[in-house]
Amino acid sequence: MFRMLKILPLLLALGTLGIFATSCGTDHSKIRLIHASPDAPAVDVAVDGKTVVTNLAFGGISPASGYLTVTAGNRKVEVRTTGTTTDLINSNVSFGSGKEYTVLASGFVTPPPGSDPNVVGIAAVVLTDDNSAPTSGNVKLRVVHDAPWDGVPPNPPNLDVYIVAPGTDISGISPTISNLAYGQASSYQSVAPTSNQVIFTLAGDKTPIINQTYNSLAAGQIRTLVTVNVQGGVTMATTPLELSDLN
Repeated sequence: MFRMLKILPLLLALGTLGIFATSCGTDHSKIRLIHASPDAPAVDVAVDGKTVVTNLAFGGISPASGYLTVTAGNRKVEVRTTGTTTDLINSNVSFGSGKEYTVLASGFVTPPPGSDPNVVGIAAVVLTDDNSAPTSGNVKLRVVHDAPWDGVPPNPPNLDVYIVAPGTDISGISPTISNLAYGQASSYQSVAPTSNQVIFTLAGDKTPIINQTYNSLAAGQIRTLVTVNVQGGVTMATTPLELSDLN
């Protein structure tokens, strides 16, 4: 139902990642960056020593739609608090040829008391995206658990996700996505382009934490929903980030 993601040392917001290409050939990759670390400040990013993005704030997506095209291979990425030379991260990151990625800055710069910094400390979650077309007449929808919520110390709780028609009573049905752990993405779900209610609960519980209805999805689209914490806090935001993967 879900797959493990690759967790790297913090890649807080790769921004425009330096060296661009005019087309995406086999020696290039496409990437998109999400700042989802709830207590991290706005950041500047340097790639191979050159500043390529400035002042990316919490909740920011770069680019807002589509992807950046970069040369594939290993890159030195330095992430700094905006306006300073103090690195939050200095790491080599590898991007595969011809692939598309979403990179999310996750976790706390300063983990809350009682939490495990090895679990909820700041790090990067790297997703390999699949933007192949949905089945005819449908939408592809993926869910990412990226909220380092400290509600059940020392680790964030796992989540169940229900994708149902609006008004559905979930008390007697099984979740669409079961037991999704922090730092994991679900498989892509094929849904009809009608109104869809997406409900998040604690794994094994039926009490909604997030309850959102999506009325504007259209056939052929691909979307990713990302749970995040409230900025600066240890509770989960009630509205996930919505990423426009395709169309």
